Amino acid sequence: MKLKEVKILDLVTYGPNKLFDITDHCIEVSEKVREGFLTIFSKGSTGAIVVLPSGKEIKESYERSLWDLVPVYGWQHPGNAYAHLRSTLIGTSHIIPIVENQLLIPEQSIYFLENQPVTRRHRKIIIQAIELT
Repeated sequence: MKLKEVKILDLVTYGPNKLFDITDHCIEVSEKVREGFLTIFSKGSTGAIVVLPSGKEIKESYERSLWDLVPVYGWQHPGNAYAHLRSTLIGTSHIIPIVENQLLIPEQSIYFLENQPVTRRHRKIIIQAIELT
């Protein structure tokens, strides 16, 4: 295996429950690899990486449904316990196979999910393409 390409994406977000499409950045990195895989990692403990079917309706439905996943209030740890739990349940990373320079996610999009109730939060997303040699 060989690390072929790395991109560190500085994403400005707001939330909670907002999805930010990072698909084009992932495709750009994956095109450097013929056969291998793409890793996407969100630095921090309250964001998440999500792969969903493409489409505005799916995205909006997912954002609304997150309110029911983990309640915001009622935790002994005040503040952002729900954001940590959502991130743990959903995941801070994702691995996607690359075959013939294409990500194997037809008709799907890759998103960063902001779980924190903040405005203008700077997030680092590390995207790596690894080639099988």
